[in-house]
Amino acid sequence: MAVGFHNLNSSYGLKKLDEYLLPRSYITGYQASKDDIAVHAEFFAPPLADYVNVFRWYNHIEALLRMSGVSGEGQGLKVEGSSSISEEAPASPPIADTKI
Repeated sequence: MAVGFHNLNSSYGLKKLDEYLLPRSYITGYQASKDDIAVHAEFFAPPLADYVNVFRWYNHIEALLRMSGVSGEGQGLKVEGSSSISEEAPASPPIADTKI
C-alpha cells in the first residue's frame, strides 16, 4: 500500500491525514513503523486537538518515541506530495516444532 501526504503543517494536510487516520491506528499496518516516525518527523509542532484522529495518533507515537528513546529528528525522511510511503511486513521466523 502506498500512502502520500501533502504539507502536514497546513489545515488542508491535517484534514487529509485526519480523514486517513479515522479507521486506523497507524500510517501503515497494525503496529508503529518507520512510516509513523517519518510522518511524525514532519510536524513543526503538535497538531491541534481539533484534528481528533491526528491528535490521538501523534500523542501515541510521541509516547512510543519517548519510551524507546528513538527520535524522529535527523532521519532524513521526507513526506512530500509526490512521494509515497510503503513498507512490507517482515516475514515471521519459523516456529520450531517442540514436543513436551
